[in-house]
Amino acid sequence: MSSTNSKRRWSVLLALVSLICWCGSLAALVFCALGISAFVAPDFWFTDNMSFFLRQFLAAGLLGCGAAALGLLLPHRFARTYRLMFGLALVAFSGLAAATAMRTLENTAETQEPAESGLSLKIVSINVERMFLGDRRLTRFLERESPDIIVLQEVMWWLQERRWERLELPVGSTGENGFPEFFSVGSAESLVVYSRFPILQTRSQVVLGDLHEGASVIHDADREILEVALDTANGPLNLVSVHPDSPRNEVRWQNKRRYFAEADRSIRDLRDSDAGPILVIGDWNSAPWSARFQRTLADNNLRTAYPGGWPRTTRFFFDHRLRWILGAPVDQFAVSGGIKVLGVSTGPHVGSDHLPLIIEIELPAPN
Repeated sequence: MSSTNSKRRWSVLLALVSLICWCGSLAALVFCALGISAFVAPDFWFTDNMSFFLRQFLAAGLLGCGAAALGLLLPHRFARTYRLMFGLALVAFSGLAAATAMRTLENTAETQEPAESGLSLKIVSINVERMFLGDRRLTRFLERESPDIIVLQEVMWWLQERRWERLELPVGSTGENGFPEFFSVGSAESLVVYSRFPILQTRSQVVLGDLHEGASVIHDADREILEVALDTANGPLNLVSVHPDSPRNEVRWQNKRRYFAEADRSIRDLRDSDAGPILVIGDWNSAPWSARFQRTLADNNLRTAYPGGWPRTTRFFFDHRLRWILGAPVDQFAVSGGIKVLGVSTGPHVGSDHLPLIIEIELPAPN
């Protein structure tokens, strides 16, 4: 009787492990197929948004293929079907990994060493999610980094002014708390650029968007593009601050697409006017693996770079400690030819649900 029970338990255990291996193979196939859809069908809302989760899909695919590989050592009732599914999962994972690697390297610049004749700049970009700009977590970070340029999104400037006035503090905190002395606010008061260099010219354009059914009262479908020309020692730098709508549904995805089209026109106009080097930076609400993001780079001859060569989470959900699982790299930058990328990194949690993007670039010496 004991031997019979032991065999029965062993049989149940083998069946359970076999089921786990089947599920691993199936999960790897499904998740990798979702990731591949972002490359195969990038002009649809659902599949384009799969590009946000490629790192998670790759991790799930790897774990699933690992579990399925262990299952090859077990007897299966449908062994041929199992081997076929495992082979398909392995092909799908390999295809997704290759496509992701190629897209990561696409339109990417290598970091370089500074030159003696160049002008090195440190730029910090943060989506502050309407947090007070006088918050000590934020100002301590800025004081420590001491950036030359700060680019902020979702500022709600009118509310910031009221907070400063209520606390009887100087509006804008220019020249203190890590903020440089010059600043420009977009016409929609969502985008703000601080600079230690004088501002030669500012142009703010609002791209109208459609509201979706059930939109919250704080959601603004109209998004602005803020262009600022800065007077540096090595000539003007044309900075374009961007923040399209988040594509959480098809209506907002269409808003983002229209915004990208207008941003392309703005960048193209700057490039055609030969106004000088161009830096485009902000919360793009796009993963770097998005075909639309890469098209903006390619069409405008722009290059980007990532911390350590691999995109890192800048927007996280629920908790900063879960950023690798529940997060996406949406804050990006791009530079025109002639600008060297010296370094890219992300900053600490400063109170927003976005991490700061820190870049160091070098402007070429004037001819």
